[in-house]
Amino acid sequence: LALRHDHYDKIGGTTNPKLGLRWTPTKEVLVRASAGTGFRAPSLNDMYRPTKTGATSILPDPVYCAENDFDLGICAFPWETRTYANPDLKPERSRQFSVGLVLQASDRLSFSVDYWNITKRDLISTLGDDVILDNLAKYEPLVHRYSEDEGLDGCDYDDTDNSICFIELRKENRGRQKASGLDMVVDLKPVATPLGRFGGRLNSTLALTSRQQTGYGDPYVSNLSRFVTNGVVQRWRHRLTLDWDSGPFALSVSNSFLSGYEDQNSAIDPDTGTYIAPNRVKAYSTWDMSGSWTPNKQFTLRGGIKNLLDTAPPFSNQGYFYISGYDPSYTDPRGRSFYLSATYSFK
Repeated sequence: LALRHDHYDKIGGTTNPKLGLRWTPTKEVLVRASAGTGFRAPSLNDMYRPTKTGATSILPDPVYCAENDFDLGICAFPWETRTYANPDLKPERSRQFSVGLVLQASDRLSFSVDYWNITKRDLISTLGDDVILDNLAKYEPLVHRYSEDEGLDGCDYDDTDNSICFIELRKENRGRQKASGLDMVVDLKPVATPLGRFGGRLNSTLALTSRQQTGYGDPYVSNLSRFVTNGVVQRWRHRLTLDWDSGPFALSVSNSFLSGYEDQNSAIDPDTGTYIAPNRVKAYSTWDMSGSWTPNKQFTLRGGIKNLLDTAPPFSNQGYFYISGYDPSYTDPRGRSFYLSATYSFK
């Protein structure tokens, strides 16, 4: 049983308990469970950062499109955004629980599976600009437009009447988020053979749910295996590592895998003024290899290759990030790379 208390100026205090249970009915079986609450205070950046100016991806404005025969070449544009901090933010709070089972199949081999469930409330976030433009009946006050009669401070002089001057994005406490999944581990401790010792480990996560409200009372929107606003949660991911060592030499090969998903499919080609063709992002799988030589207790030479097969990121038509053609939030476009290091201890 654990109990933690935090206190922040201007935000207040919070007390969060955690309960953990372990039961070992036999030497080969372990049952475990935990439950608790969590707390995340807004950062100084969330509360006091100066106004930040940016831009959306190329998005259609329903009002301006209706006035221009829905010609995306005219009414779709990277609209200016202004993001404001909020000194009145409340902290995020969460409730979570997990239950799991560990099986020791032998002295060398074990399996574990844990179910986890997390609910957050009072999320600290800004509305997505695409959410605002898709729900103007609710969020029109956040869209500031230019009027030739009244003008609008900060707009360009050549702005067209009724076009968007800027979209207001403000840090707020908005709605809830729910997520659940399974963490699974297979662990093989080194086994001696005539060719050396072999071992391995598989760490994996199967996401079962991932959904979030844009505001209190709004329906939940799932981003599981689907790019929504600014990101995606892959249904399956794993890290597989195979190890070998013999005397002073050691070698390790690892695979990182992320499953595919439905792309954003709302990006607009600025050259043609049409939506880019629908796409499903393929799975992303990369292999790494590393090795070491330790001739004595003082010296170790290490080297390795990241992205051994020089795998390129899968194509994505997402329009949220200005680096187009792939999703930079979880892929690496640099391709194969090498590293080498040496360590000497004087002890």
